[in-house]
Amino acid sequence: MDIEKAYFSVEEILKRWSIPEEDLVYLAENDELRLSIRVYGLPLEFGEFAEDGSGRVHRIPTERYCYSGLLDLHASDVFRIYRAGEAYLSEFREGQSDYVTLWGAVDAHYAVIGDLVLRRDERDRFELKAGFSSGGQPEDRAFIASHDYSEVRCNGCRFQFGPIQAAVVRVLHDRALAGQPWQNGKLILSEAGSKSLRMADVFKSKSNWRALIQSDRRGNYRLGID
Repeated sequence: MDIEKAYFSVEEILKRWSIPEEDLVYLAENDELRLSIRVYGLPLEFGEFAEDGSGRVHRIPTERYCYSGLLDLHASDVFRIYRAGEAYLSEFREGQSDYVTLWGAVDAHYAVIGDLVLRRDERDRFELKAGFSSGGQPEDRAFIASHDYSEVRCNGCRFQFGPIQAAVVRVLHDRALAGQPWQNGKLILSEAGSKSLRMADVFKSKSNWRALIQSDRRGNYRLGID
C-alpha cells in the first residue's frame, strides 16, 4: 500500500533517484535542492526584510508563535550538518516569509543528519527541473508530474497547466496506470469539470499539447507514454 507522504527521508530519495548520497549533499550545499527538518512546538519569529532611507535592511516581524511542521534549511546549515554530523540551528526558511528565526529565550535547535527530509513538493520541483524519472536517469519519454499535475514533463517537453488542464492529464494518467489508456474525450473533459467538450479548446493555450496527449481521430485520447 502506498502512503501519501508530505515528505521523505534522505534514504528514500537516494533509492528513488539511484544516486550516491554525495550527489544529494552537493545539490543541497549548492542550494539546488532544499532539505528540511520536522519540528514540534518550536518558538519562531516570521518576518519580512525592509530597507530604510539609508539603504540598511531591517527585520520586520509579522508573526510569533510555537510552530510545528517542516522548516527548510539554509544551504550553509546543510553543509555544517554533513561535515560535523550535527549542528545547532537558529535560522530557517519558509516560503511565505523573508526570514524565520528562533524567538525568545530558547536554545538553538539541535539537528543531526538523520533529521533531514525532503518535502514532496520540493522533490517534484527538482524532478521536473532535472527531467528525472523515479529510476534516477533523465529520459525524454519519461512522464513526470507534480503532485497536482500543474507541471508535467513528458517526451522532452515541459508543461505548466491550469486547474482544468491538470485535471484532464491526471484522469488520463490514472486510466493509463489502470491499463485503459484510450478514453472518450468528452467523458474525460466532463469528469475534469470542463465546460468545453473539445480537447483542442481546453488545451489551445499550449501549442505543443499534442506531444503529451494523442488522439485516434475518433474522439478518444490517451497520454503519449509507453
